[in-house]
Order: sequence, then structure tokens, then C-alpha cells
Amino acid sequence: MREVGATKRKVWTEAELQALPDEGYNHEVVKGQLLMSPKNNFQHEQICERINFALESFNRLHRLGAVFGSSMGFWMKNRNCRAPDVAFVSKARLVEFGFNPGTKSFFPGAPDLAIEVLSPSNTRAELDERQADFFASGARLAWLIHPDEQIVKVCSSLTERRMIGPEGFLDGEDLLPGFQHPVADLFRGWEW
Repeated sequence: MREVGATKRKVWTEAELQALPDEGYNHEVVKGQLLMSPKNNFQHEQICERINFALESFNRLHRLGAVFGSSMGFWMKNRNCRAPDVAFVSKARLVEFGFNPGTKSFFPGAPDLAIEVLSPSNTRAELDERQADFFASGARLAWLIHPDEQIVKVCSSLTERRMIGPEGFLDGEDLLPGFQHPVADLFRGWEW
């Protein structure tokens, strides 16, 4: 029985999400609501591209899985559809769910590694909710990149976190064994 005044929660289908026009927004679904965020600014996109390139280059050599940008949708267990800035999914999970280069669907779970480049508008509550979705849906590692402070928060769970400053290195741990990337390189100026 529905409560008086209660609104029915929209259940978005993947087809509906994929059919949304690209009008300069990134789309996610959270608690049945379509969320649209504007495209990223220059600094944000530079950081995303640098970490994406480093991961993709490493992955091409070692063939451990697949690297994705912010256009890839991930279905959380609670039916939220999230799109981290950069993501990595292991080969084992891609095979488990029957994914190949021709697959045209969102991933049914969180990426193994979810990477977020934070903006001043991100709230602590929003970040906690995103991380809860990721870890409840299969993520093994999350990197929260803070451009203003030039640090990265490495999360192995909702409660296990550590900070890495510009003198440190991002480490792929057991997910991407051998991957290391200097944190300072995420924030460096151009070298033309």
C-alpha cells in the first residue's frame, strides 16, 4: 500500500539511460532520480586524462582488464547507476559477466578500481554515498583525487583509508601489481 502523498520511484532502464541526448552533461541515477552534472573543467579533465593514460598504458602491457572513462555506466546493487571519472575492471570480472570489446551494456556492479577527481561542489555526504555504493557493489579500491590539496585519498574499504601527498606514489596493490604513478605528475604543469 502506498502512503498518501508518496511519489513512486522511477526505475530507469539501461535503454532509457543510453538514449539520453549528450547535451553537455554526465548522467547518473541515484535513488531513482536522474542526476545531471555539467562537463568537467580543464584542470579536472587534465587529471582524468593523465591517470587514464597511465592506467591504459600499464594495462596494455599486462592485459589485466579494461580501463574506462566517465561515460561508462556501472549498475550498483541498489540500482543506482554510477559513472566514476576513471575506472578499471579486472579481466576475471569481465569474463565472469561475459563482457568483450563488442559489449554494449553497462557493467553489472562497481569497477574494481573507482577513481574520482573531486570538485569544490562535492560534499562529504555525496562522496560517502558514492563510496558506499562502490564498495557494496564489488569495488576493491578507490582513489579520491583532491586537486586543490594535491593529495589522493586511497580507500580499500569504507573505513580503511590513507592519504598520499605529492611526494608519494599511487600503487595498484594486488589489483594492478607493479603499477606505480607519482602523485605529483597528476598536478604538474605542461612540459612542451
